Amino acid sequence: MSVSADQNKTNFQAMLAVLFAAFLFSAMFALPKGSATDLQWFQIVFIRYTGGLIFLLPTVWRWHYKGNSLRSSFGLLHIGRSIAGIGSVACVVIASSQIPLADVITISFSNGAIVLILAGIILGERVFPRHWASIIITIFGASLVAANSAEGSQSSFFSTAALIALLAACCMAIEIIVIKFVSERETIPVTLLYVNGIASLLLLIPSLIWGQWQGLENWWPILLMGPIAILGQALNLFAFRKADVVLLTPLTYSSILFSALLGFLLFDEHLSWHTALGAIIIITGCLIGMGIYRKSLPQSQ
Repeated sequence: MSVSADQNKTNFQAMLAVLFAAFLFSAMFALPKGSATDLQWFQIVFIRYTGGLIFLLPTVWRWHYKGNSLRSSFGLLHIGRSIAGIGSVACVVIASSQIPLADVITISFSNGAIVLILAGIILGERVFPRHWASIIITIFGASLVAANSAEGSQSSFFSTAALIALLAACCMAIEIIVIKFVSERETIPVTLLYVNGIASLLLLIPSLIWGQWQGLENWWPILLMGPIAILGQALNLFAFRKADVVLLTPLTYSSILFSALLGFLLFDEHLSWHTALGAIIIITGCLIGMGIYRKSLPQSQ
């Protein structure tokens, strides 16, 4: 098998991993919406990271028992990513309490342009015209969905909740860049251990002091966020250590489609023609970013 064929197979595996991770994260963000708790946003984020840490500990213990080191040379990056992770989850939770979840996810996944800029500047990756075309097309599709699914007469893009969702996009972009850099230099169990552990520690004191912990019987959907997030993070770490950010970023927009599907199945949120059209546009952008038209558009290479 040629080197090119091997790389194509690796890229395909990375793409599938990102798609499955996108579904898991869509499910994770749907859990607070479907729960009957009145937890504060920092409690929800704390439970998400602490639950993930507990779910991860057996794997980490087996990893360490085999003689592998748990030390990391990227402590500051892990702290930065933990803060960005807290910010992204918190912003989605806060915004989705004010506008529909589909709007929040759509707006937040406008992070692709930010990722491309950071990937070119910080990581030194080559950004081809087809990647820029992919981002433009997917952002247009996301904008169409969000602008026509807003509640009320005011477009959600200009609401406070929309600005919070945009802040989530910035946090997500930072996370993606850090994931790409660290995943090529550090093992997955170590990376997940530090990120979830640091985030849990950062939120421990606020959650204990200011948190309201009544209604524990309704927590179970929130408790599932941690394990689901760990699986999604592991898939993303696997994918981003195998393929370039500019190749995988368009696929993260599939979370919009998964969120729409979950909204319909779980919350009886019907799919409008605006959302359907936006989904088609987003899928088209993803296919272009994946290089489906590489042979027919050789000048873009």
